Amino acid sequence: ICLKKSGYGGQTKLVFHKKAKTTKKIVLRLQCQGCKHVSQHPIKRCKHFEIGGDKKGKGSSLF
Repeated sequence: ICLKKSGYGGQTKLVFHKKAKTTKKIVLRLQCQGCKHVSQHPIKRCKHFEIGGDKKGKGSSLF
């Protein structure tokens, strides 16, 4: 037993808490113009999300 930690109850080493999910769901927040009611609609899980990005066309070059 370490003398410095004597009298300390409980675990002294750190407990590693790992997140289960690496992606987040992309959620649309839609607000009603009349009654200001907010509804949230989840789309899909993805790591990177870009709004209004150029779509990858077939046969288009990168340059």
